[in-house]
Amino acid sequence: MFQLIKGAHIPDISGLREEYLITEKNLYANVSAENIDKVFESFLGKMREDEELFLFIEAPCREDDELRLNNIQAGEERTLEKFHKDVFYLDGLPREDMLLLLKSKVGELLINDGFACFGFGSMDTHVELGKYKYNVLTGYPHGQSSDWFSSIFEDLGIPRVSEIVTAWQIISKDNPGECRKYESDGKDLFTLIEQLKELGLYKAETREEDTGETVWRS
Repeated sequence: MFQLIKGAHIPDISGLREEYLITEKNLYANVSAENIDKVFESFLGKMREDEELFLFIEAPCREDDELRLNNIQAGEERTLEKFHKDVFYLDGLPREDMLLLLKSKVGELLINDGFACFGFGSMDTHVELGKYKYNVLTGYPHGQSSDWFSSIFEDLGIPRVSEIVTAWQIISKDNPGECRKYESDGKDLFTLIEQLKELGLYKAETREEDTGETVWRS
């Protein structure tokens, strides 16, 4: 039975199942919550021991920054027209260090936070895999064969399809989606980011949020 991460809720998810799609350029996958760490572990296992990797984290802008980006003064009663996210990177760590992060409370929090998007990639080949909202994983082969990802999902028994149904296709007024923050041992996404800065995590840019409401077909 498909399980959403702890920081996401949709009343009826009967239309969701584990599956993946490979297009000419990208990979898209629905992965049940209990298998997300396994997918990333397999992904990292395909990297060389001496390969330099990166971790990226996308987090919602803090309230003061969001008001500024929407040109709203403090105390002004206006609806936010756009939402933004801050993008952070931790560069140059080897495979074993990334696996330790994944298997620690860092991985647990990033996987289960409803707002956090995160992933890993190679600084050498630029192949990349990330977890986005509502259990959607997206991969970028960047020159590797698109089938490079296939074994990761085949080993978990996740089938390949020609058209994938994600949460974005089942969310509606009558079946609303909700994202929420996740806390572990009193820590949330923002305290985690501050802690990772001690390891070299840095803010690279601020982007406007997209809706994610894409229909993916091969």
